[in-house]
Amino acid sequence: MTFTPVANANQIPPGSAILIEINNLEIALFRLGDEFYATSNLCLHQAGPLSEGKIEGEQVVCPWHYWRFNIKDGTSPLSPKLKLKTYPVQREGDQIFIGLP
Repeated sequence: MTFTPVANANQIPPGSAILIEINNLEIALFRLGDEFYATSNLCLHQAGPLSEGKIEGEQVVCPWHYWRFNIKDGTSPLSPKLKLKTYPVQREGDQIFIGLP
């Protein structure tokens, strides 16, 4: 696995997300407090942009049809069968890295 630098921590205020486009992937990079998490940016319902969704606690709500996903592990309260792809995140100083295969 290769960790690729994708953002500066100062670019992402706590309780928000940004879209990262890398290696033909759309990844939502979330910040909860001082922790960072990365999931697929595409909602499993109709590929809505999760980086534009509302963050409620540890969940992101898709802006299109309000499906919910846990930011930390990609699971959904709607069904145990629904799970977003997640990516490992590392922080070194203010630099944020995402692990890609």
